[in-house]
Amino acid sequence: MPSSTALPPCPPERNKPPSWTVSRLFRFALLANGRWKLLLVGCAGFILHQVSEALVPATIGAAVDKAISPNDAGALLWWLGALAVVFVVLALSWRIGTLATNRSFLYGSHDLRQLAVERTLHPRGMAARRAPGEIVAIASSDADRVAGLSWLIGGGLAATAGVVTSAVTLLLISVPLGIAVLVATPVMLIVMHRLTKPLEDRSDVEQSSAARAGALATDFVTGSRPLKGLGAEEAAVTRYTAASRTSLLAGLRAVRSRSAYNGASTALSAAFLAGIAFYAAWFALQGSITVGQLVAVVGVAQFVQGPMAALGFLSVELARKRASAARIAALLEEPEAVPAPSEESTTAASGPASDPAPLPGGATAFGPAPLLELRRSEGAAAFPPFTASVGEIVGVVLPDSSQARLLVDTLGFRTPAPPGLVSIHGRDAADLDPVHVRSTIFADSHDGVLFRGSVRENVAAADTTLQERAMAAAAVGDFVSQLPEGTETVLTGHGQSLSGGQRQRLVLGRSLHQQQPVLVLHDPTTAVDTATEAVIADGLRHFPDKALVLVTTSPTLLAVCHRVVVGGVGGASETGTHRDLLASSAGYREVVGS
Repeated sequence: MPSSTALPPCPPERNKPPSWTVSRLFRFALLANGRWKLLLVGCAGFILHQVSEALVPATIGAAVDKAISPNDAGALLWWLGALAVVFVVLALSWRIGTLATNRSFLYGSHDLRQLAVERTLHPRGMAARRAPGEIVAIASSDADRVAGLSWLIGGGLAATAGVVTSAVTLLLISVPLGIAVLVATPVMLIVMHRLTKPLEDRSDVEQSSAARAGALATDFVTGSRPLKGLGAEEAAVTRYTAASRTSLLAGLRAVRSRSAYNGASTALSAAFLAGIAFYAAWFALQGSITVGQLVAVVGVAQFVQGPMAALGFLSVELARKRASAARIAALLEEPEAVPAPSEESTTAASGPASDPAPLPGGATAFGPAPLLELRRSEGAAAFPPFTASVGEIVGVVLPDSSQARLLVDTLGFRTPAPPGLVSIHGRDAADLDPVHVRSTIFADSHDGVLFRGSVRENVAAADTTLQERAMAAAAVGDFVSQLPEGTETVLTGHGQSLSGGQRQRLVLGRSLHQQQPVLVLHDPTTAVDTATEAVIADGLRHFPDKALVLVTTSPTLLAVCHRVVVGGVGGASETGTHRDLLASSAGYREVVGS
């Protein structure tokens, strides 16, 4: 049923939100929706864990000097209790830090995916077409990588705390050893940062090439049947093989760089440990430090390798996350396919609208203005003018298939409608919000797809009730009844188990289930036989509460139209019934046949 509420104009964008940048995405992933609390708890837990871990060798060394060397059983029990407390704190702080950081990561990843999905499904669309596989990669792996910044920050702060605790412990034992750690740490970090530069560059190339290969794989698997029909399987395999090979080589280069970095990092850490152990042993032989302090120094020096290596790897991980954030930001900042109207045009469109007048059968029409009007246009998009009101079936014949697709995309607001071209309820569609336009007009593309789910869920997408007239008009009953579970049969792989005609009839049934008062159908019977097409054509007569616009060249469908408008035939548009145009227009006969 047509809505009786006048369509409001699209609100002007007076306060444009700030642009999405890498830094803004980082802040969003870490701090938005109260995640800063989880981040603080996670960082505190990891810091306490590293501090406790650094204190373990110091506690053992103190136990050697205070209990084992003097053979004091009571002191030994006391130090064993202290060591147990350190281990309990170590274990609990790790658990708390992991739980909080994991929650922060999961919520951040979810919110980033929501941003990507909302931008992809924005009513005004995206100016540049992106492959589904690319969008899936951005909304999954890239979102996870950016959200993983919480792990990176927690680990970085914990590693810093571990290095600082180790240095302070060594300073308390021996000032020269402590100074050696404090001096060696920044030197090692600088060297490691230099080593990570090739790895950063190759990691970015690896991610980009893997995303391209994944996008191609998704697209080829989804369109496997059309590829087979075109005989293009070999070309598709060749193209994917080249992309996969590029991704493989980029991955191997990144692995080699990562292996070289890990080897150099391990060698530096081992040299550092050996140096500290050597000097500690020298000081012990000279009597500058005790045996217990020697044990503590060696243990601390061995422990501090891990935090130092983690600090050296921070720049690599940060570079990978920046690359992923840049891809997400590019998606979120993609220009709109249907730009928002200016404030002046919005103001002009906000005048009074005519009140809806009742029609027989409970339908409504908006005053003298037709429900849908396509005005005369010039240039590349030279569509024939027509109007559509409730209860009418209007045929539109465009010999150029690309023009037909452009018309359907324009009426579906997937392509910008030039000002003055489309009028809805007497108002210029260019000045209206796409959400409100699509609440009046449903214009699915010719290659509408099926989704994973039951037949019922695919057809009755807006609710759970299957309309008998829609199912009958789409002629789906003859094959749905043969499915294992009828309308509850689950379709997988975009319905690839069905024939092309069966899928097309289900898509048509879904279109006829829509609640919008105007339904635009683009060649809905190209994959069905003539007998089924005749059944569908007759079924379309049973929608007196809808305005049906059939963009087609099928004579069977055009024969049931109240009016047919023709564009691009003989350089001028023509209007009439199918029978009249067959009799009077040679160009029309050439396009649709007899």
